[in-house]
Amino acid sequence: MPTIKRHVFLAVSITCSTFLLVHCESPPATNTQNRGASSVIIPDSNGSISTIDEQAETIKSLKKRLFESYSQYWPHISSEYQHDQLPSVLNDPLPELRTFGVERVAVLLRDGDATDEELLLVVDKLLDLNATVRLAAAQLLPEMDVPSLPDFVANSLSKENDLGVIDKELSYFRTHPSPVAIMPTISLLSATPDGSAAETLVVLLDSFVISDETSQKIVRDVKRLRRTNSNSALITLEAMLGDNNDNRKLIRLLDSKNEDVRLATAKGFASAGFADPLITRAYEPALYEYALIALQKHFDIEAFKQLMLLYQPSNESWDLSAFEIATHLNTSELLRADDMLKRLDRNDVRLLILRALWERADEKGIGAQKAIARRIVPLMVEAGNAVSGVQLLDRFGETSDESMLTLRFNTAISAAAWDTAADARPDPAPWIYAWQQVLENDPTTAAVISQQITLRFEDKLTPAQLKTLGIVQVDATNNSEQQ
Repeated sequence: MPTIKRHVFLAVSITCSTFLLVHCESPPATNTQNRGASSVIIPDSNGSISTIDEQAETIKSLKKRLFESYSQYWPHISSEYQHDQLPSVLNDPLPELRTFGVERVAVLLRDGDATDEELLLVVDKLLDLNATVRLAAAQLLPEMDVPSLPDFVANSLSKENDLGVIDKELSYFRTHPSPVAIMPTISLLSATPDGSAAETLVVLLDSFVISDETSQKIVRDVKRLRRTNSNSALITLEAMLGDNNDNRKLIRLLDSKNEDVRLATAKGFASAGFADPLITRAYEPALYEYALIALQKHFDIEAFKQLMLLYQPSNESWDLSAFEIATHLNTSELLRADDMLKRLDRNDVRLLILRALWERADEKGIGAQKAIARRIVPLMVEAGNAVSGVQLLDRFGETSDESMLTLRFNTAISAAAWDTAADARPDPAPWIYAWQQVLENDPTTAAVISQQITLRFEDKLTPAQLKTLGIVQVDATNNSEQQ
């Protein structure tokens, strides 16, 4: 009961303070241009005389005390009452209290307790008349997950004039790219001398395709801005979107003594897939990485050949590039790329590529499926996953294709799937050959295969085969053993 009374008292105190303050009108602004003029004197309700400046200070003091009261007492009221009061606080006539409301929603959000209604009210504050309130709301954007949030932010961005708020909204789109942000960001290129709009646009254009008309407009704007602004993100945009003539002029920047300029140019070329000037400078580690990115924009065997020239062992970026290019090649080019990787003894990368392609096997014809299977199944066996190899081959069902039957038999032997092996090769000769292949290096497996041969084909084995296997033959005529 005392707790309830305390909450009611606090609520009434805060509400009354707000009522009194809101109904105090600010006095008209004092003309400070004429320093010799005397301050305007006005009587208050008690007949006392005070200047406009004094009344302004009084109101300022009241606002401060009200805000301090909210800050001090709000944490002590119940969570339920906080939720009840937040909508009115967020829509309070005083911007200080609206800002306070946004900050309280932030606390609830981080505690996992903010409601959808409260979050939507915060989003609405992006269009508040007060810049401080808008900034408080914009700072919370990365933490919110609200339906259609990118649309709300893009709409706000198209109307915003406060650089601090603009910076936060652009920052949001750099981590949450959306196509709806492209046009508002283009409009802000000249309004953000720090380059934040250009940096955001680089991220957006790396994620989404734009029309040629829009691209040309950006290039024109960027060229104009670069005359007076040396921000490196502008260089990146021109390198990303410029035509061949533009790119030829920019190549010289790859040799600039300024590292930021070199990397900005390389980043743009990489995004555009302009690989040649980057490949010739790939001795510089940073440009090497951009050369790999540029090659990933080209899904053909020529790009893969160029990638092979940049091969570095134990380089994850190179491995990723090989995967990205190879998985987009047609079947004929894929087999050529696979041969190149085989010569590098990179079976690990080969297996990753072939597995990814097999997952999309339904998109390919039966000939392409068989070609992939012939490459991937031996790699699966080598990796100790022969059982999965057998399951993969089950996709083809019964077949008269000799190469597929041989592959199925060898894989089944490796998986100890003896019945499957017998279905593929129902006569002893292939079994004996398989036994011979493992006899020296894996005598245990050889013994098991020999046992299977005896169980399945004892009556079919020729004397020569028995001799090869070292099986003793009993001569029933003279009751003697022959070997």
